[in-house]
Amino acid sequence: DLRKLTIFKLNIKMGGKLFEDLSSSIEYLGGYSLHTLVIDDESADFLKSLSALSSPPKFLNALELSGKLVELPKWITELDALTKLTLSVTVLKENALENLKQLRRLFSLTFSLTAAKLDPETAAIIEENKAQSDGEIIVPAGGFDNLTLLRFSAPFVPLLSFPDKAMPNLERLELRFSILEGVHGIENLKSLTEVHLRIHDKAGENTKMIVEDMATAARGDEKGPRVIVDQYHD
Repeated sequence: DLRKLTIFKLNIKMGGKLFEDLSSSIEYLGGYSLHTLVIDDESADFLKSLSALSSPPKFLNALELSGKLVELPKWITELDALTKLTLSVTVLKENALENLKQLRRLFSLTFSLTAAKLDPETAAIIEENKAQSDGEIIVPAGGFDNLTLLRFSAPFVPLLSFPDKAMPNLERLELRFSILEGVHGIENLKSLTEVHLRIHDKAGENTKMIVEDMATAARGDEKGPRVIVDQYHD
């Protein structure tokens, strides 16, 4: 009757008995009782293997996958009960968002990176994801019908673009970063009421200018969302 399984700093080798036993256990529990699954995989080998599960953990309502994940598990669009999802920022790209927008009950979506600084491999993954869409991450129009909270928490947040009809019921946008390349199309988020920007106290001047421009624009738009800006430090 296990309902919640959390594994931090997982670092096991593919092909070993522990690797296979853990995968088999998650597959069994996912089809029976598991409602919350959290995995922080330091090598990302185990996260990659999750796509090979013969059946999805169909009763999950909360899922968190942290590590150098670059592709979503193939079964993620089948999680009809999922309401809360947290993924590594390394999976942030347009085809991933196209898949995630199909999750009809999802109300909270977070892209995060637990490390305080970007390592070269992670930075290269993020740059490759941006390059696939000409330097920005474009949130698809349509879908995400129940999403009310969107979070980004990482040292580096790439340029985000919200076209018309994107995330129609989104109420709160939270960004925590040291470097922010920008946010376009906030005015297209018709249900948005609050934007919370948490900026590192040692952020560069360009990032500070972007944040100030967003705050100034919000103050000049009485019908727009409220923008809250504060600082954090390591």
